[in-house]
Amino acid sequence: MSHNQSVHAVSVRRMRLCALPSHLALLFMAPALLASPLLHAQGAVMASESTARRFDIPGGPLAQVISQYASAAGVAISFDAAQTRGLTSAGVHGAYMVGAGFAVALAGSGLQAVRGAQGAYTLQPLPAAGSVATLPSITVTGSTERPADDAFVALRSSGGTKTNTPLIEIPQAISVVSREEMDQRGVQNFNSAVAYTPGIRAIDYPGGQGAPDIYLRGFRAFNLFSTFRDGLRAGFNQYDIDIETYGLERIDVIKGPSSVLYGQIAPGGLVDMTTKRPTETPLHEIELQGGNFDRRQAAFDFAGPMDQEGNWLYRVTGVARNSGTQVDHSPDDRLYLAPSLTWRPTDRTNVTVYASYQRSKRGGSEQSLPLTGTVDDNPAGRFPSDVFLGQPDLTHYTVENTSVGYEIEHAATENWTVRQKARYTHADVDYVSSGARNSAQLTDGRYYTFGMQDRPKSTDTFLVDTNVEGRISTGAVQHTVLAGLDYGYYSGRESRTGGTNGTVDIFNPVYTNTTTWNSFKSVDGKSHVYQTGLYAQDQLRYERWILTLGGRYDWATNKESNYLSDASTKVNSEAFTGRSGITYLFDNGIAPYVSYSTSFQPASGTMAPARGGGNFDPTKGKQYEVGIKYQPPGSDSMITASLFQLTQQNVTTADPVYSGYSVQDGEVRSRGLELEAKTSLAANLNLAASYTYLDAEITKDNANLITGVSKKGLRPASVPRHMAGLFVDYTVRTGPLSGLGLGTGVRYVGWSYNAANTVKIGGYTLVDAVLRHDLGQLSPDLKGLRASISATNLFDKRYFTPGFYDQSVFYGNRRAVVGTLSYSW
Repeated sequence: MSHNQSVHAVSVRRMRLCALPSHLALLFMAPALLASPLLHAQGAVMASESTARRFDIPGGPLAQVISQYASAAGVAISFDAAQTRGLTSAGVHGAYMVGAGFAVALAGSGLQAVRGAQGAYTLQPLPAAGSVATLPSITVTGSTERPADDAFVALRSSGGTKTNTPLIEIPQAISVVSREEMDQRGVQNFNSAVAYTPGIRAIDYPGGQGAPDIYLRGFRAFNLFSTFRDGLRAGFNQYDIDIETYGLERIDVIKGPSSVLYGQIAPGGLVDMTTKRPTETPLHEIELQGGNFDRRQAAFDFAGPMDQEGNWLYRVTGVARNSGTQVDHSPDDRLYLAPSLTWRPTDRTNVTVYASYQRSKRGGSEQSLPLTGTVDDNPAGRFPSDVFLGQPDLTHYTVENTSVGYEIEHAATENWTVRQKARYTHADVDYVSSGARNSAQLTDGRYYTFGMQDRPKSTDTFLVDTNVEGRISTGAVQHTVLAGLDYGYYSGRESRTGGTNGTVDIFNPVYTNTTTWNSFKSVDGKSHVYQTGLYAQDQLRYERWILTLGGRYDWATNKESNYLSDASTKVNSEAFTGRSGITYLFDNGIAPYVSYSTSFQPASGTMAPARGGGNFDPTKGKQYEVGIKYQPPGSDSMITASLFQLTQQNVTTADPVYSGYSVQDGEVRSRGLELEAKTSLAANLNLAASYTYLDAEITKDNANLITGVSKKGLRPASVPRHMAGLFVDYTVRTGPLSGLGLGTGVRYVGWSYNAANTVKIGGYTLVDAVLRHDLGQLSPDLKGLRASISATNLFDKRYFTPGFYDQSVFYGNRRAVVGTLSYSW
């Protein structure tokens, strides 16, 4: 070493960590090392999705920052002073594992921290773009397939490609709601989680079942076609899935046809929710909540290693809630427990087993109110938002959902990895519903008559997905190849018995709890769904060009057994779907892309006997998309602009010849613009902004032989033309107010039509706000204690969303205020 080269070293105890192969370390670390020096404290380039040890290293000269960080992390770091001369760092603020924290401190410097065999780190230059380097191993937590989740701005996603790819390289619009964002916004439910996401409309349904009811890019996306959990379909029954957001790490909203990786999917896209998994760093959190509508909730989240070597990791998350809602006699009670265990027998193998139990109880009333008294004038007055349209001691919705599953990942070599994930779920739904279809059940503007239905259902679902990922080169072209096989099985047993009820005065309800049940069942049967899919994908990189190609073939079988008629039906569907897209990566962070993708959904029903009585073909979706993604140098940001045209074909419509039957001549087209920006402008300032423009139209439809009405040229129901959102969060880092955070958001949903386009449901603008404080900033004795208060619809705006039926609406969510006190150690 020359006399003008001083070597800085911080010698402290070494953490004993297991190592993963070096190519995986490079895969995870590279995006962070190339990112901005203003990376947010919880940079989305962490190699693990797990919550890790918290740091608060202030920004400054790079040498000073990394030395302070190494000392706080308990590791040694050596470097040449010339390497860091003139460089600065934004510091490290947040929860990180050791290697990932170094990546944040070094972001934008052109340097990387490399862990040696004895656990000490040294600074080395980053390899040139496009080169292949072999680095000593850096320990990461969890599966290499699961991207970072606890940064406000996510920069990677495994949902769009199943290969944990930087978002900027995927030729498709993908929005990510991270755990950090959910915490900063005070998210309590699924609808709130996606409220600021472009392209998605979640129907607010206070007092109802709670299952997601969403529209993606203008197409309705029921649970069974568009809701996924940990990369596997959440289920095939829209009534047995109710999402507990406290148990989630992140939500990926994947826009447009995505059957190439997931099989039968609604054309608008899908939502994939990633649940919490074991962490290498100890985590202990307890949380108490209280709010209006008599909300009381307790939750906990514990995780960490079970042995000194870190070969066994655990996590257990739980929620107990007793709460009312804005609707009388409609609870929002829940018990949720989710344990998981990870075993790492070698540095190349991860095995995670997990389970979850959830019991939810809600009101059960459909709460579809007539147009009169809501969006239309009513001589008797406006209906109250708390009225319960059911029988308090009879109408209810209770679901018990139990799941067990596993995820296995094995790096067979440095370039080939095999993964398998599987889950079995059993659900029991005890559901007595009540409701009325339209204003015809309303007398004198106040007396409402509704029907009852007893509809229990029991379901079993088994899903498994196996794939192999390889990284190879053919000349100057680098390939990330993926091939997989997935299988799904569903069995459901359901019966329905109808009943009649008396009339209730909406303005002064007196419930008699008298219902006359029919002596016969309207539904009694069993259904089975089988799905098998074989898929392949190649992500080809040549210099700055990235070409993504994929194809899939699906076999789906739907069986229905009708116990009332002793009849059964069987529908076999097959379909090929694909995706192709190309992206170019500019030096300045701009990445234009263009793509084409397809989807399919099995269709139920048969043609007229005179047409052969055959089963319907699957509906098909196809989309053309062009867009630009921008990851500005010098900032932790992701900005996306996308234009798309999405068409669904083979839609059933009225048979023009044989009354009462259908043919597949229908077509729906949706085209539009989506804009999204998520950025950490500084370590303490985050922003999320979005805008959606949707031009949706029914482009083909036959006139009904009885009514003579055709929907051609109409706008699909519940699809607004404009949606927008803006959320800003600021945390004070210094001074007497250090630890104080404030977040505020404004979201707008434009007007929409009913199916006949005869009723226009007005748009609305809502304001949300969060105030929180890290009490540990006030006194060391309060370290780990945090308090917050959050409000959605802060000004209690009165609004409506589309109801279950064409002539009905739901009351929108009233103001909800929740106070939270949490302690972590």
